[in-house]
Amino acid sequence: MVSATNRPNVFILSDSSETNPYKKRNKKSRWTICLIVIFTFAAGLMMGHESSGTSPYVDNMLKKVNGYGESINSNNEVVTFEKEESVDFTSEEYMKNRYENFNSLFKTWFEGNSTNKLVENADEKGPIIDFAVVGYASSTNSVVSNLASIAAMPVGDTCTPPSQTVFYAYKLWPEKWGEEKLLKGTSCGATMGSGNASPLKNWSVLLPRTKLIIGIAHPVNWFKSLWDQVSRTAQIDKMTANKDPYGLTNLCVGNNCRNSCQAAQLFCVHRARFHVGLAKMGKTPLSDSERELLAAMDEDGGSNIVSDEIQNDIFLYDETELTSDYAWEELADFLGVGEIPHKIDHLIRIQKRADINNVVTLDFCEEKYNNLRAMLMSYSYELGEWLEKYFLPVANDVSRPDVRMAHPKEFENVIKSYKSDPCGTLVRDKHGNFVLK
Repeated sequence: MVSATNRPNVFILSDSSETNPYKKRNKKSRWTICLIVIFTFAAGLMMGHESSGTSPYVDNMLKKVNGYGESINSNNEVVTFEKEESVDFTSEEYMKNRYENFNSLFKTWFEGNSTNKLVENADEKGPIIDFAVVGYASSTNSVVSNLASIAAMPVGDTCTPPSQTVFYAYKLWPEKWGEEKLLKGTSCGATMGSGNASPLKNWSVLLPRTKLIIGIAHPVNWFKSLWDQVSRTAQIDKMTANKDPYGLTNLCVGNNCRNSCQAAQLFCVHRARFHVGLAKMGKTPLSDSERELLAAMDEDGGSNIVSDEIQNDIFLYDETELTSDYAWEELADFLGVGEIPHKIDHLIRIQKRADINNVVTLDFCEEKYNNLRAMLMSYSYELGEWLEKYFLPVANDVSRPDVRMAHPKEFENVIKSYKSDPCGTLVRDKHGNFVLK
């Protein structure tokens, strides 16, 4: 917001020519001044009738892009300044007119006269896409289903480039999912990646004011949850032979990979390196000591991590927090809304549905999966250490509003569990390996 104290085109008028830049030092007759005022008023009315039919909020936004004016300073010099209009980008009126006047605004958002390509920093004058759910948690659909109550968006991943997402959010989704929902949101769990081709950087360049929501979980529980979900589909046969989870343990590096997994794999053990993807955002210093916790033994971890310098504000949560009201209250505050209607029993219903379908899940606590779990626990321990030592201090820093958590103290308690085997049979030895007790 712009106040009168930092707007060069707002002045407090007085009778003194020393403090009033509009008061000429040479005297004019009162009749001349009156004629000038009348002429200016009439011209303003004429211009008003020729103005566009968009709302004052949209007009203000366009003025911030295109508007310039002139003033006369105390030395009788003509000064050109950019007009700054105060717009509350979180107000219902602004968001409503942002949607209704899309055809007027897209010319300032996109290159040329099409919606094919956003300009860099397209949302500099105000958010275009309000939020994007980009995290890792297997419970992403639970988050999106609740957010869909305040934003016109599909419940499920829509992994499209930012330009296409903007078009969908304004021209397609409102008619299908509610024109009365004024927020614009999207979801794609694959946006957060640990590889070199993370789509997140593109969002930061084009839409840096989109707020990012990132979910994580204990890597062992995360792996089991995704395994159970995918094993109910034919996709599991494309990912690993004989439905063997050990087929998901090979790290993939290069162009033919999918988030450090083989191209055909929706997930693998190495996808659980949430700390690598989070560190690539550039929200932490990436010091030498920090890099030692970032999968330093992996070919694309540790010293090989390059910051994407993500500008967007982020909100990080652990999926177990979704069963607490405080998480939803803080997320609502992060998004600038009064509340997010939420159903914390959603995960329970998913489990019941699995029982009804007689789905037999794997028990990863069995002895034959100890080695698999040991690999996951190595990453899980690194994740917990990195979050505690490097990420939490940033979230607790009042000068860093770009990094948010629902409740840092509660989150700290949650991530301590990342350092322990949920099955209780593996412990970390002095060499950093997880072995049987």
